[in-house]
Parts: sequence; structure tokens; C-alpha cells
Amino acid sequence: MKKILFISHNLGRTGSEMLLWYSLMNLNREKFLPLLFTKGKGVLIDTLPSEIQHFLPYRENPKRSLRLLRSVLKKVKIDSLEYQLNYITKKNNVDFWYVNTIVIPEVYPIAKKLGIKVITHAHELPFAYDFIGYKDLESIVTSSAALIGCSEAVCNRISDMGRPDVKLLYGFIDLSKIVCTKTAAEVKANTGFDREDFVWAISGKTTLIKGVDFLVSLLPELPGNIKIIWIGGEEDTGIYYYAKKAVENKFPGRVRFLGAQSEEYYNYLNSADAFLLLSREDSFPLVMLEAAALGKPIVGFNSGGIKEFVKTDTGIVVDTWRTKDLADAMMEVKNHPEKFNVDEIKRQASRYEVKKQVSILEDILNNVD
Repeated sequence: MKKILFISHNLGRTGSEMLLWYSLMNLNREKFLPLLFTKGKGVLIDTLPSEIQHFLPYRENPKRSLRLLRSVLKKVKIDSLEYQLNYITKKNNVDFWYVNTIVIPEVYPIAKKLGIKVITHAHELPFAYDFIGYKDLESIVTSSAALIGCSEAVCNRISDMGRPDVKLLYGFIDLSKIVCTKTAAEVKANTGFDREDFVWAISGKTTLIKGVDFLVSLLPELPGNIKIIWIGGEEDTGIYYYAKKAVENKFPGRVRFLGAQSEEYYNYLNSADAFLLLSREDSFPLVMLEAAALGKPIVGFNSGGIKEFVKTDTGIVVDTWRTKDLADAMMEVKNHPEKFNVDEIKRQASRYEVKKQVSILEDILNNVD
């Protein structure tokens, strides 16, 4: 049995964290014993089976004794993160670490010092590279025993940096978790839209990279009965203030920002007629698969992994960055629904079902000595 320490941000509801959660829930326990270290405590932590040990940094730990230990280590100039990861690794006879996303670069020098192998699961495209240092990315690319990319777009960027051995593991979903408890018509009415309105759903944080500002130039290109719901965390940023206020002032009632959702998430997603991706860059969005599992046609800019999923009868990928072209694609979906086969969209989504994809992950894990 291989013992693996998974390292991630928080096991919250972002795409990369959801993929890790699905993996932890479905790994073959006869072959793999997962442990989990997260920098924060996300909402999915408490849903893990009891046999998966979870560790928080000493600073964030609810145990006062461990917070005090951190203070003592700091006084004697011992790095508490290195101390803790070393303790967890040795006590549990961990075989290797699995780092989820490239934006936790601080663990790689520790792994090198401890002589522990690292698998890196990359979910990022070049925009995200700007959030870590030159040497950090160099260390990740050159020192990882294995690298996994969540789309061909991600794998190609890693190969560009001299690692042609990167493994492809597409993002995936658990179809059993995609459950709607209300009818689409009921949710749509409660959102405040009219029956004849054609509603597009967007899912994700209201950030620049997710294209929240595109709403301002997109809406003038669309008729008034085209409405949008934005499901996702509302960021405390100027770009979100700009987009929200401009939309409210110029196009009142056209967009509903619903904030982060949990219990009602799939109800809202299912209430829409189609799904829209405004991202400037997106590796292989989990929300795209979730929308497809509900049979929603997909339209979006060619921002990364979308083109690896969306085909002629499942949606339209726009190869320019003109919102006029995006609006034309949206109207094509609205006016010609017969071109987009709901059953085929669902069938394509089923190709990325969790059990199929986790078996690929297990093969990768088995090949790390």
C-alpha cells in the first residue's frame, strides 16, 4: 500500500479542490492510503471519511498546544512548515507527496531537503505563472518526480518548459453528486426572470481572469430577453465593482449576481437554458462539465481547455476576443436549439465521470517508485 500526503490550499469548492476531493473519496483504499495537508480549512474537509487524516498548519490548528509549538519553533528559528511536514511524513511512513496546483511553491525546497518525491498536479495556464517566482516555477518543473496536467493545453505549456513526460488527466465530475431538487421553471421564476427570457449561467468568482468585465461590452450586443445569472464568490475588487455597477446602471435586471452557492448550486445551474464561459484563460473548467452533465449547450471564448471538450453539437467556441462574435454564438444557440443535442451533451460529460478518471490517476500513482 502506498501512503501519499496530498497537499493543497483548503479543499474548498474551486475546480482544483473539487477534483482533489473527488480523488480522495474514490481512491482504492486497498492500494492507497491518502493523508491530507491543507493551508486552510475549506467546506469539504468535514465531508471526508474519518480514515483520511487531515492536518492544518500549526498557526491555523484548533489545538492550542500546536499553536504554542509554532511559537516555540519560531523563537529557536526552526521553520514550522518544514518541521510539521517532516513530522507527518516520518510518523506515517509517507511514500511521496502529491501537490495539488503549482501555487504552493514553498513545499518544494522542503521536499528536496527531506529527500521526498513530489507529484505535481497542474491546473494552471500561463496567467497563473505570474503569481509565483521564476525560481519557484523552475523548481516545480525540474524537481517533480511526476507532473500531471488537467488538459492538453496545460500539458503543452509544461512540455514547452522541458518536461515532455507530463501526464494528461482531464478534470472530472461525480455524476451522482449533480442532483437538482427543484424544477428549472421554479428556480427561474424565483430568480425574477420571465418565462420567455433565455437565461445563460456563468459559474466562477467575479474576477478579471473569469471575464466579469466582458459583461459590459457583451450585453449591448444582445436583445433584452437574454438574461444572465452569475453563480460564484463575489470578489472584493475594483474590477467587480466596475462590472456590477456598470451592468446595474446600463442594463438593469439583465444580470443577477447570486454569490457563492452550495445547496442551491445545481438548481441554479439547471435553471439556465445554456452555459457561458467568459474566461480569459481556463485550463479545463469543472463548471463546464457540470453544465454539460445537465445537458446545457456551452459557448465561450477559446480560453484553454474548452476547445478540447466543446464540439459542433455541444456548443460553440469563439476564436476571437470580440464580444460581438460571442453574442452571435449565443444567439445561434438560442435560435437553433435543434443543432445542440441534449443527450449528446450529457453523454460527452459522462466520459469524464470520476471513477473512469480516478483509475487513470491510480495508474499514475502506481508508477511512482
